[in-house]
Amino acid sequence: MIIIKKSWVIEIVVIFLSGLSLYWFTSHDAWLYHQDLGKIISVKTGPKQVVKDEYNNQDYQVKQRLKIRLLNGTKRGQEMVVTNTYSGSKAFDQRLKLGQEIFVDFHHEGGKLTASFSHSKRDTILVMLAWLVIVLLYITMRFQGIRALASVVANFVIFLIFVKLDIALNLTYFFWLFALSALIFTALSLVMIMGFSKQCLVTFSSIVLGTSLGLGLGYFALWLTNNQGVHYEALDMATQSPEQLFFAATLIGLLGTVMDAATDIVATLFELKESKPELSRSQLFLSGRQVGRAIMGPLINVLFLIFFAETFAMAVLYLRTGNTFAYTFEWTMSLGVVQSLISGIGISLVVPTASLLSAYVLGEE
Repeated sequence: MIIIKKSWVIEIVVIFLSGLSLYWFTSHDAWLYHQDLGKIISVKTGPKQVVKDEYNNQDYQVKQRLKIRLLNGTKRGQEMVVTNTYSGSKAFDQRLKLGQEIFVDFHHEGGKLTASFSHSKRDTILVMLAWLVIVLLYITMRFQGIRALASVVANFVIFLIFVKLDIALNLTYFFWLFALSALIFTALSLVMIMGFSKQCLVTFSSIVLGTSLGLGLGYFALWLTNNQGVHYEALDMATQSPEQLFFAATLIGLLGTVMDAATDIVATLFELKESKPELSRSQLFLSGRQVGRAIMGPLINVLFLIFFAETFAMAVLYLRTGNTFAYTFEWTMSLGVVQSLISGIGISLVVPTASLLSAYVLGEE
């Protein structure tokens, strides 16, 4: 017989009511926005019109005539007509549906007030997704999961602060600014999740060593080959030194992968030592290497899958517009491959580093 505790019932009710309250609030928060917001109350869709570009890529466009009721501002309650054009590919547009809430811009044309579609209201979806993430973390990990989420939010805020500092100071050598932010990310995340402990210190040391060695070897290899075939200027919207910007981005990505591997290895060895205190340093070191071998393959595969996902759309665009594969790879994929390889080097180096540091510290106990 399954025993249902009273505390479980209370938790379920609180979770359900919190989700329902957030959904209701975000569905009725038009008064929070300064831009005019309207709800679509009728949709008339026109016929499809086939279009082609100079490369013979084919698509179609559809015009929509929308009647909306304004939900905020001085014109609240008024009804207006808005037109929208969307394509089959939906690259820069979207199909609008009945009941959807949209932001509009007003224009005066020939003494007549008209409205045009600006963008969709998405706060309900975003808030409910965030609520779902928090609920799942709490259900699966309890307050440990909430602390992990809090560390992510804190790191995001710190990252924004450092970006603002970079813009305000306009430094010539700004890489070290982001290197400092990486140290703060690491320390803050580990302390918030693990607490200030010996395990936290060992994990922090392993991450710093693995990241430094991986990035250092990657930079040395590029310097040795004189950066042949690497186009730093291919970075999107690079307004500062492209090379420094590339290595700053590489450092942040490398830090994440190294942190993943180091945390797994150190946590496993600390648990192993607690359950089997008689283990020697050499045995702990070999166990750490075994854990590293088990996680290294999946982690490196994840790195390349993320890289492929990031470059896939741009690579297809280059190929569809008549560029060769070699040119496409050089200008859309080469930087991602270099970043993935440097991260792979970092993972390979953090395995012996984390194992050795953990074995040395635990061997003293």
